[in-house]
Amino acid sequence: MLILTRKKDYYDGVVGTMGIDKTLVYTREPLEVDEKDYPKFFKRGRYSWRGTKDTPFISLAHHDIKTEFKKKYGYYGHFVVGFCGKFYIGWKLYHEVDDPNIIAGKKLITEITYDFELIKKIIKPRGYWGNITDDVENIKNLDALKYFRDFKAPVFVYDGDFERKELYTRMRNINRNVEKLIVNPLLKDYEFYKVFDSFQAFQEISMFMGGVLGRGEKEIIEVEDKYKITQHGFDKWSFRKEPQKK
Repeated sequence: MLILTRKKDYYDGVVGTMGIDKTLVYTREPLEVDEKDYPKFFKRGRYSWRGTKDTPFISLAHHDIKTEFKKKYGYYGHFVVGFCGKFYIGWKLYHEVDDPNIIAGKKLITEITYDFELIKKIIKPRGYWGNITDDVENIKNLDALKYFRDFKAPVFVYDGDFERKELYTRMRNINRNVEKLIVNPLLKDYEFYKVFDSFQAFQEISMFMGGVLGRGEKEIIEVEDKYKITQHGFDKWSFRKEPQKK
């Protein structure tokens, strides 16, 4: 697979060890999707008496840090990586450290994990926002393949807390969620090597590009039996005696 990109990702070095198939090209140009163009399942909803509510992608944010963990983590964020036909849910845990080099005096540190069992120990539901386990299961069980075909890409990210680090530098103790849907993101920004190492990631993308998005499987053409026989050098008398002339 040949990767065309301006920025390097963590799995790009595999190209030099496995060779380049120039017939399979991945143009990895990051694209931020405008919110009005989000697929329906990613769009923000609104709770009402009619049962309308946020989708699981949004409602993952409707939880708080448990009291016993607040000294370690101030707040959390979430994101969903669409990778080669499947969804992988990740979490950002934030805490502050002293830093005399910045005006606020505190630096925001982000820890990324894909361990849902750990997250369930750290966060709790906010009011009646539902069950986070159900939201996670709904996302995992979603038929994701159509989204990859719509985006024509093997990788995308729904980031439910995109700009917290940037906002924090301008306004300390900011507590808001900024969502972004990004096609062809850099997976190293989400520490996706914790899920797939560089070789696995490269191979998965290559196979997905070549099979689902790229060249695809060759069409199987059924040939009638009478033509198959001729192709192999036989005719209608090859397995029976030809009548003799009288």
